[in-house]
Amino acid sequence: MALTCRPSVPHPSPPAPRPSLPTLELRIKDARVCAEVVSQPQDRALGLMFRRSLAPDSGMLFVFDTDDFQRFWMKNTLIPLSIAFITRDSLITDVLEMAPLDTTTPYSSSKPVRYALEMNSGWFQTHGIRPGDTVRGIPHSR
Repeated sequence: MALTCRPSVPHPSPPAPRPSLPTLELRIKDARVCAEVVSQPQDRALGLMFRRSLAPDSGMLFVFDTDDFQRFWMKNTLIPLSIAFITRDSLITDVLEMAPLDTTTPYSSSKPVRYALEMNSGWFQTHGIRPGDTVRGIPHSR
């Protein structure tokens, strides 16, 4: 993966600061995204927890080992987010809004997916991005 963009500055997460994550530039319609990439289980589990902000047009791309139904929640996540679930063919299946610190609502994909992209709340709507749109720039190495 090429380091083609600058990620938002992560805030320390208890108990230790998080190491830098690789980044990737993605494109959806005319919008560009600088996404931090998490593909290891421990990195996916931490996600954007404990961060106080996310830079504009920045997000986090979750990469899973297999196609499956995915479920997210907002435990220890301080900022409101939007999530897009994405198939291995780079098609968006769902876009959901997620409330900060919500530990009761599961945010789930409606179909098996390989990726999920978290962005600031409202980002997908602001850019006119919806299910059926294609995400460009995801490496398909698996």
